[in-house]
Amino acid sequence: MPRACLLFPALTLALLLATDGSAQAPSRDVKLAGMGIRKCTEWQQWKDARNIESRAMALEWAQGFIAGHNVYARGGSATASPVVASVAVLIPLLDAYCLKNPEQRIFAGMVEITQSLGGAKVNVEPRATPPRAPQPEQKGRLDS
Repeated sequence: MPRACLLFPALTLALLLATDGSAQAPSRDVKLAGMGIRKCTEWQQWKDARNIESRAMALEWAQGFIAGHNVYARGGSATASPVVASVAVLIPLLDAYCLKNPEQRIFAGMVEITQSLGGAKVNVEPRATPPRAPQPEQKGRLDS
């Protein structure tokens, strides 16, 4: 599989996190798909069941997340070191996070792990959007 195919999801996430939504368009929540949305309980179940394939896919996703982080951190104003973490480093870190936070998603664990390894602080909380005033053509419809 070409390397570009592996990096595309991570780069998409990095671009979503890097946009500040200030003047261009209304802000949007970060949307995820793939292994990152799986809960830590699943990560632990895969470990207990020795489901190497599922854990390997989650680790591939995690490494793509780190690659996306490194692209995001390079373009930010804060100085953040690129994060380098082999599978041998990620497995025990993700195991420890998921053991303590079974109801959290793997994505949340990777955000915390990346930051603990010197990565950029990333705010993944949904942005509050100010209430929008009715548009002139809609005002009459709302009043009737």
